[in-house]
Amino acid sequence: MKRISILMFAAGAMLFASCQKDDETTDPMVTTIQEDDLATNYYDDVDNEADEVTMEAPTRSLASSEMDIVADNGRTVTTIVNADNSITKTITFTNWTNPKGNQNIVKNGKIIINVVGRPIEDVFMRTITFENFTINGNRIEGTKMITKTAANQFTATCDNGKITFTDGKTYTRTFTRTRTWVDGFDTPYNVWDDVFEVTGGATGINRNGYVYTHTIMNPLRVERACRFIVSGTVEMLVNEKTVILDYGSGTCDNLATITYNGKTTEIKLRGGK
Repeated sequence: MKRISILMFAAGAMLFASCQKDDETTDPMVTTIQEDDLATNYYDDVDNEADEVTMEAPTRSLASSEMDIVADNGRTVTTIVNADNSITKTITFTNWTNPKGNQNIVKNGKIIINVVGRPIEDVFMRTITFENFTINGNRIEGTKMITKTAANQFTATCDNGKITFTDGKTYTRTFTRTRTWVDGFDTPYNVWDDVFEVTGGATGINRNGYVYTHTIMNPLRVERACRFIVSGTVEMLVNEKTVILDYGSGTCDNLATITYNGKTTEIKLRGGK
């Protein structure tokens, strides 16, 4: 009888754990938050690639209208100096996984960057557009702009942002953010040790057709050495429900918590995958 009781207890515990796991997996609010974080991650990763080629040490000076092409095993960067002295850099990806990054995600297509100045200079403005650009097969669209507004501070916007997932569903995003460069500016040619604090908000329509608003309540700490946002809180309003996403207190991991209806639940983030 004792053996049967132990077996029944073990089976019950396994069933309970399975239900808890299923609850997290199937809870639509958890999925909503994970997808919002994924959208943030994808557009942040575009900045990673753009910053790397914008900040890199120049190999040589280019005259107006002169072209420079640098190929790197799946990524080709074409640089042209325009008549107004702005620079256009086109990054062409072919099954590219950045060996310096930590995302382990695959990019294809083109990112087109028009830039004036560099982030370490007094004047810096950059516009990013996309041409058949995908991350892990998910198509990324929109126009991203960033302007330096003060020492180590930048205003970033995204207009007409749209992610088309591999299943055909879409996720739209428009945002305005302030990005403060808090660490890594003493190594300007290495973007992968950079740390930013981000404030602002976003709006859009999620893949289920619901309008959402995304407001950063406490600054998000983005460390390029980590593929996850390491701290900060976001308030999401979607389908008349308010949810708080808390990224934690600074540990680089895939864990976060969401709070809604008075209940706090730990979830796992996808980190761009």
